[in-house]
Amino acid sequence: MLPSPTIPAKDRYKVKNWKAYTSSLVQRGSLTLWLEDSVLRAWREIDPSQKVVGECLYADCVIQCCLLLGQVYHQPLRQTTGFVSSLLAMLGYKDYAVPDYTTLCRRQSCLPVEVSKALARNRKLAIALDSTGLKVYGEGEWKVRKHGASKHRTWRKLHIGIAVDTQEIVFVALTTNGEDDAVVAGKLLQGKTAQLSSFIGDGAYDDFKLRELLAGGIKQIIPPSKDAVVHKGTQKKPVPEYLRQRNEAVEYRQEHDRKAWKIQAGYHRRSLNEVAMFRYKTTFSAQMRTRKIENQKTEVELKCKILNIYRHQGMPLAYLVA
Repeated sequence: MLPSPTIPAKDRYKVKNWKAYTSSLVQRGSLTLWLEDSVLRAWREIDPSQKVVGECLYADCVIQCCLLLGQVYHQPLRQTTGFVSSLLAMLGYKDYAVPDYTTLCRRQSCLPVEVSKALARNRKLAIALDSTGLKVYGEGEWKVRKHGASKHRTWRKLHIGIAVDTQEIVFVALTTNGEDDAVVAGKLLQGKTAQLSSFIGDGAYDDFKLRELLAGGIKQIIPPSKDAVVHKGTQKKPVPEYLRQRNEAVEYRQEHDRKAWKIQAGYHRRSLNEVAMFRYKTTFSAQMRTRKIENQKTEVELKCKILNIYRHQGMPLAYLVA
């Protein structure tokens, strides 16, 4: 019998800013973190008696505030309405009108959410993009593993793009589980490539159309497929500029190996995106709370906005233990 291969031990890390990180965790529980002065000012101007037929009574920021509180404290829409009403009463704003659960549900389907302001800043971003699955409804993993699947399960695919240097979530999209990752990436990055310095993605993003979109000074850190060959041009039809980086990756891998290319290209920074996925699922679980896909898109945008607010409050800084 052949000896089992030795599994290398994982690197061990220790957090070096426990005091600041603990303070940020405490701050996450503060109600004032979600009730901004600008929202309260907009809320004060709402008068249900002056409602005009066909117009929205509540400003978008008020609806977003209610939905954010519901997501932070994991409450359904009815409980969210009661929670917000009691919160405003305790703060001395008991006369403020609170949207009911039907209004929250209806407005959620078309609510604009600004997840991040990173693209508005005048700086280039290194983006890592990946996708993961979220369950809409279906049987739990334990039951399926123990007794097998007996009912249909429905999934959505969550696409998240983070700024590698700050781990801020910049791009968010929710699609059906059959959508191609490269196609979704092209839609997310359309018109925004001027703000990118590099793009990191796994082999699912090795797509010619996506690479063409990334042409123009953006470093493409995308591993070609295992059977990829150098794309050779002719005198009449030379190699397109957007395929030069792919050819260089194929040549480097042929001279060395796949692992060497990953180290040389900095591909392992893509794992920071998996950290963002982990933060999302440990904070909110991998289960969708709404049923309509329009509401689900707003749901994941709100959750990613919350994670960005948490990140702004403070993140752990770790160092490698020898």
